[in-house]
Amino acid sequence: MMRVALLVLLLPLSVVAADYRVDTTQSQLGFVGSVQGEAFEGHFSAFAADIRFDPEALADSRFEVRIDLGSADSQNEERDSTLKGEDFFAVERIPQARYTATRFRRLDADRFVADGELSLRGITRPVSLSFRWTPGNPARLDGEAELARLDFSVGAGEWADEDTIANAVRVFTSLRLTP
Repeated sequence: MMRVALLVLLLPLSVVAADYRVDTTQSQLGFVGSVQGEAFEGHFSAFAADIRFDPEALADSRFEVRIDLGSADSQNEERDSTLKGEDFFAVERIPQARYTATRFRRLDADRFVADGELSLRGITRPVSLSFRWTPGNPARLDGEAELARLDFSVGAGEWADEDTIANAVRVFTSLRLTP
């Protein structure tokens, strides 16, 4: 009986994913699109993320990201105004996008995939984020995903022509995280 009690005490404690805060002054959430064959890059200056992650506790990991769509900035005033309008992000009606991931896969020692859902313009679709995890204090999460803008009715109607505006949009993130 004593041996069983001692064995139980020596068993490793279960691993629980750690919670992290995003250092928004050193983090970025951006996007790359293409208009008439010319690529442009932008970012969202206002976003918040609740990150729970541990490479050894993927089942307990979770990402929840809230994006203020009105903070889109592509360094072009006319394009930014159009992006915030009803035909694209519709920030007056739905000012925020959300990405939530609760399923994670390991690709190799420090690369993972978060399988989640993006809600944008009232439409929710699956989106997978591939990312590199660098532990530490601060920890780093550098990732990217590709999505089809028309799946979310972004730029539908007169803007739906893929020869004018490419359907594929690359989203990238570089987060600095403190426990």
